[in-house]
Amino acid sequence: DLDECALAIDLCDPAATCVNTDGDYACECPAGLIAVERFCVDVDECAEGIDTCDGMARCINTYGGFECACGAGYTGNGEQCDDVNECLAKTDDCHENAACQNAPGTFSCECDEGYEGDGRRCDDIDECARDIAFCHPRAICLNTPGAWECRCVLGFEGDGVFECMDVDECTLETDDCAAVAQCINGIGNYVCECPD
Repeated sequence: DLDECALAIDLCDPAATCVNTDGDYACECPAGLIAVERFCVDVDECAEGIDTCDGMARCINTYGGFECACGAGYTGNGEQCDDVNECLAKTDDCHENAACQNAPGTFSCECDEGYEGDGRRCDDIDECARDIAFCHPRAICLNTPGAWECRCVLGFEGDGVFECMDVDECTLETDDCAAVAQCINGIGNYVCECPD
């Protein structure tokens, strides 16, 4: 028997191993390659569906094997991919007045109450200008970031929403009438009357 392998007269692919047989020789290809006649041809594990990549990874065929790469929003070695919680990691791009909601492989942003926008930009809603704030008729509406306040007008006191009652400056002695003048309380104000 002539040992073609030992004599290096075989015609095997350089990637193959020559194995002497009785009266002939065989070419054995390494894992990831298949023998076609005496040549080694790459097996596309990705196309064949025989890779071990995670369902959230991309399979990349290489000569004699494959690589796995986790998709955007995932981390890991490719054979195991775990969701990245961008909200906890503070890698989201949500506006400071928005809430971040994690989702598999991604996240979303939603503006807080009192703001409007796409979540990446949130602008204050002026509830007073839009006339959607509820204030007492004797109160003024003041826009604040994300909300509004109701304040009773001068001469009235209360919560500004449900109640604005007249302040009796005369009884409270907060008037600025002269000592000889008489203070007369009015609705939201007072008058000073001098004696005749």
